[in-house]
Amino acid sequence: MILKNIISNKKTYIIAEVGVNHNGDLRKAIQFIKIAKDCGADAVKFQNFKAGSLVTKNAPKADYQIKNTRNNSSQFRMLKKLELLDKDYKYLIKVCKKQQIHFLSSPFDNESLFFLQNRLKLLTIKIPSGEINNFNLLNNINKTSVILSTGMSDMVEIAEAINFIFKKKIYNTKKNIRIINKKFHSKIKNKISILHCVTDYPVKDIYANLLAIKTLKENFDLEVGYSDHTAGIMAPCIAVAYGAKIIEKHITINKSDKGPDHKASLNPKEFMAMVKGIRQVEILKGTGIKKKEKCEFKTVKIARKSIIAKKEISKFEKFTLNNITTKRPGNGIPANLFFDYLGKISNKYYKKDDFIK
Repeated sequence: MILKNIISNKKTYIIAEVGVNHNGDLRKAIQFIKIAKDCGADAVKFQNFKAGSLVTKNAPKADYQIKNTRNNSSQFRMLKKLELLDKDYKYLIKVCKKQQIHFLSSPFDNESLFFLQNRLKLLTIKIPSGEINNFNLLNNINKTSVILSTGMSDMVEIAEAINFIFKKKIYNTKKNIRIINKKFHSKIKNKISILHCVTDYPVKDIYANLLAIKTLKENFDLEVGYSDHTAGIMAPCIAVAYGAKIIEKHITINKSDKGPDHKASLNPKEFMAMVKGIRQVEILKGTGIKKKEKCEFKTVKIARKSIIAKKEISKFEKFTLNNITTKRPGNGIPANLFFDYLGKISNKYYKKDDFIK
């Protein structure tokens, strides 16, 4: 699956983010693939990491992780339980192919990045928000296409990350974000997409800042998506209306399950409703071209007005404000020509409400 095929599609690309909601259980991971497919997702995404390479042994949990797992043990202990084996991911890819849904994953360390690029041969990877300034990791991205999540970052950090990934100064980062290497920028447009994201689980509505989708699009001139951590399904639908071409949302079987991300996830019924809502928004958005729609053709003649005799008009009488007006229906001389007819001479006799010809 190549990124340029995703972003060239007229439909929003919807990613069901499993992340670590499988709780380290391969059988659950397989179950999630089937659920994501049934819900209408285009891709199912996991997370590749080695706990020992991701965190120090004593790294504390984030507040939301403590709250959601109901446990204040170290990040290492939590993540170690959530690891899958390399062979598990190989099997998950086979399941995805059988289910006809794309497999995606996010690497959190160099070993996992190497595995995704060189062992699994993924053509597109997702860089998570926490790694956007990890140049040690970004330096090892090869020809793979990238979906870059931008939680916890500002415009300069995003520009610096993109410049570093492609080893070129594409964007100016000193005063304001602007393209300074247009030739090379045109080469990367099909190789990277950026996702607006706010990193909290769940994100309160006041922090969602969905208008940032437009800001990212205007400044970086790349396809922009949205990785959503708000409660419910409204934010992803609004994001699509604002131009998001990729939507990523966590999915779970049970929101009460133990794990850091379950409470900020959608259950299958909710995820299916989100997909339905997004597809409806796509239809509602239309083409953006203001024109008479096909469904309006039958109404034009009923709702618009024609030039009509206000009272009896004799032949050779002059048309004035006193003897002509505009009324429905609109299948006579259109009302926009009304003032063109004032002062002209009638060439026939008209009864009241006759169409002027």
